[in-house]
Amino acid sequence: LMKDDKKADLQNILQYHVTTSSLKAEYLSVGMYLGMVNGDKVTISVKDGKIVLNGSATIVASVPASNGMIHVIDAVLLPPAKK
Repeated sequence: LMKDDKKADLQNILQYHVTTSSLKAEYLSVGMYLGMVNGDKVTISVKDGKIVLNGSATIVASVPASNGMIHVIDAVLLPPAKK
């Protein structure tokens, strides 16, 4: 992903990790969708009392920041394949 011909792919993955909203984890609920900067959406679910993104990445910590909220996750989110 660091090669010149893959920069767009890397940019898409990185932008899929930034939401267009600023919500605390406790405001996220099952079935909710978050719009991401790359234009795709992430689906919220709950497993064993923990918030899960796209069924695979669990929020392990949330850190307030001056411009929003940072949710630390335990996996890399990959954007859905373009149709």
